[in-house]
Amino acid sequence: KNFRTIASRADVALSLLKMATPGPKKQFEITIRGKDKVPLEFENQAHEEFFDKLQQMKAFNDWCNTLDHEFIVKKLIVQSIDMFGARMGFVKFKGDITDEQGRVIPSIVFMRGASVGMLIVITCEEDKKQYTILTVQPRVPCGKYALEELPAGMLDSSGSFVGAAAKELQEETGLTVKEKDLIDLTEKAFKGSAYNHVYPSAGGSDEILRLFLYQTKMPKAKLEELEGKCTGVLEEGENIKLKIISLHELWRAAPDVKALSALCIYENLLARRELPIDYITGL
Repeated sequence: KNFRTIASRADVALSLLKMATPGPKKQFEITIRGKDKVPLEFENQAHEEFFDKLQQMKAFNDWCNTLDHEFIVKKLIVQSIDMFGARMGFVKFKGDITDEQGRVIPSIVFMRGASVGMLIVITCEEDKKQYTILTVQPRVPCGKYALEELPAGMLDSSGSFVGAAAKELQEETGLTVKEKDLIDLTEKAFKGSAYNHVYPSAGGSDEILRLFLYQTKMPKAKLEELEGKCTGVLEEGENIKLKIISLHELWRAAPDVKALSALCIYENLLARRELPIDYITGL
């Protein structure tokens, strides 16, 4: 009897162990540069169901299709994903990648896709001084509860950079802007080159950033109304306050690569008179 009891318990334990032990990982395949077939797997088998979503992710497709030919990709392993509703938001993966000489290339990627940043230049109607708007909001990755930045946001599913810029301006500042009134600073800066964007963190992320300029005039009273105004989309967890500063103080007012990059391009385009005359004079 004791023997049968022990054997029965052993059978139950073995069954539970089999249930808890994951089966073999599925092998998926992706196409690099439109022709090279590369194996892909998921570290977490529960994420295998999102393979189709990964293939639909614009950022992932762009990366696969435009990867320089010097990279020899042997395998990709998806380590984690974050879904934004039905859409894939963030993906972290690593690759077994070498160059043509067989040297191993560091290949850990945090994929988030494209984003936009907006430099707002406001000329005060009374004193003609120029100001800009910063957003102040919690940024957990930086460990800062009130980080000062340019208004910015991720590119939405429409794929329109200028449309995303106008949308983020309205959401984060309350300013309603027509798309035709936005100037793509990065496009002007890199005109004639292979780039129309900047890379904020090329060592770890695929993110590309397009920077836009919006210039307007306001009475001093309106500027004062914007100071400290609470904005953002509450449903998306945004908790934003606005800060108005002198444009000439921007270079040392915010530890934000978007702000410093936009200001650098803006000032260089001004110096070369490559902006429309009304933007240069502020009139």
